Amino acid sequence: MPRLVSVKPNDSLKIFLRYEDGVEGHIDLSKTIDRNGFDELRDYSQFSKIYFDEHTDELCWPCGVRMCTNALYRQVSLLSLMNRLKISIDNV
Repeated sequence: MPRLVSVKPNDSLKIFLRYEDGVEGHIDLSKTIDRNGFDELRDYSQFSKIYFDEHTDELCWPCGVRMCTNALYRQVSLLSLMNRLKISIDNV
């Protein structure tokens, strides 16, 4: 699986991910945050503290929330393909 090379948060609970193979894109984490009860991440001052743990290959926050970069890679890849094929997530 390609390694994550860059992660940048924005103020709408989205992150921009870039992987070493050139795959990149935005992921909206708002539903994941709601579904899993990660309420502390709704505060941008906490959400913006995201970092990449190279030892575990996970995205992490100081509050203890962790996310698998491999699963996020698959999401970014799929969203990128859907955009190229002009498929809307609303139509799926």
